[in-house]
Amino acid sequence: MSDSGTRGGVMGARGRVEIGLVDLFDGSPERDLAFMAGFARAAEKTGFDSIWMPEHILFFERYDSEYPYPEAPLAANPDVKEQHNKVVEGKAQVESAPDQGLLDLFQAAVEVCAATTRLRFGSSVLLLPLRNPRILAREVLTVAALTGGRFDLGVGLGWSAEEYAACESDFKTRGKRCEDLVHALTEAWDSGREGGPPLPAGIRAPRVVIGGHSPAAIRRAGTAADGWYPWNLTPAELADGLRALEGHLEASGRSRDDVHVVAGFRGVGELSDLSEIVRRYAELGVDGINISLRMTVDNYGEVMAELAEVLGLDGEDPR
Repeated sequence: MSDSGTRGGVMGARGRVEIGLVDLFDGSPERDLAFMAGFARAAEKTGFDSIWMPEHILFFERYDSEYPYPEAPLAANPDVKEQHNKVVEGKAQVESAPDQGLLDLFQAAVEVCAATTRLRFGSSVLLLPLRNPRILAREVLTVAALTGGRFDLGVGLGWSAEEYAACESDFKTRGKRCEDLVHALTEAWDSGREGGPPLPAGIRAPRVVIGGHSPAAIRRAGTAADGWYPWNLTPAELADGLRALEGHLEASGRSRDDVHVVAGFRGVGELSDLSEIVRRYAELGVDGINISLRMTVDNYGEVMAELAEVLGLDGEDPR
């Protein structure tokens, strides 16, 4: 369930729904440290709960791998999807600039939380099979300590075979390794945070949230992790996924209260229409909703303020 206290905002079947923004921090001259701090403060002031940042270690000029999320539900009619990614030779390609890069997730999380007082930071998502479990366990606990517990570890497999090859990691076995690593992380933390820093009183290890909506991802979320993070689903698809998740939770002796569900989507359409898909997701019982808007360095304050007004978030206009 949400841990955001009595703050107002979007209400759903399980109470108040946390609303997050998904965006990039790449260290470019326009999106430097000052931009990161300003962006984070604007999100907090307008009433958003979190910022989530995607991860790629490397980008490529050309991909043979197909991007798996080329379509998103329309704001005005979330039962219908529209393609928003470019297609090359019949394959959807990831959106990226010619010189695209991304800052390290963990260091970005520390900077964002240092610039704010309550805003959370999440990975959307960290490529878990590329990590060593002991090193990662220490890194995540360090971030938890330095952010005051305001970090969520979204993890996934990744889709780019090119990225795995460049990192000298086997692409075909990434699913099994992901599941093994989720168990390894929780075991490391449960056995006395071996190799990690002591956490301040009242701060727990971050929740591990499984990204993706494949049957395997839903099973991992229901049996091994602290949450589920699907992307670009229609309300009907999300409802089907939640039913499957409930089945895995029941089979594992767990309940819906044991997991944190965050539904993410790319905002396609007018900002004024986004309240419909947010309302329908909330009615299905999600705990959080993440929205990717592709804001620019010039308009992010205005866009945040407008969306916050549309959704009825508690906040102030940063303009």
